[in-house]
Amino acid sequence: MENENKQIKASKWALTILFILSAVVLVLFFGVGYGNKTSLNGKNLTDPEFTGLLLIWLYSLVGICVASVLGFGIVAGIRNLKTKTSGQRRTGFAGWVFIFTAVILVVSYFLSSTKPIRKGDHELVDSIWQLQLSDVCLYSIYTLVAVSIICSVLSMIGIFKARK
Repeated sequence: MENENKQIKASKWALTILFILSAVVLVLFFGVGYGNKTSLNGKNLTDPEFTGLLLIWLYSLVGICVASVLGFGIVAGIRNLKTKTSGQRRTGFAGWVFIFTAVILVVSYFLSSTKPIRKGDHELVDSIWQLQLSDVCLYSIYTLVAVSIICSVLSMIGIFKARK
């Protein structure tokens, strides 16, 4: 019981620290001002001062999220394997989620198009790598959001209740 309280306290501290850092980065991004002058396609643009910091922080948060999900999934799988009797083994969805996500990414890759397109500023995008990457991201996001909504609705209905 004491070990669980320590884990909950540690996760609360970690979330609080991440929230405070996110708030500081957002205040810097929106509050400091627009001082970076850039030129794009002959147009002079002004960017916020801390755009780079915001992007780095967002990438860091994604990395922390992926690392924690993978790490805790691996630890839970190892703990499940160490359980001696099959009656005590818990069935987890982490492995199925990873397999499903990998299948979605592979299917999205094969559905992706390499046909060149024009962006809003009439610039032609013909890089096969960029076209496939954007299609894979879009298709996988659409599919995973739809599955998340379906699973949330089923969970609220009570389909996933623990059986005794």
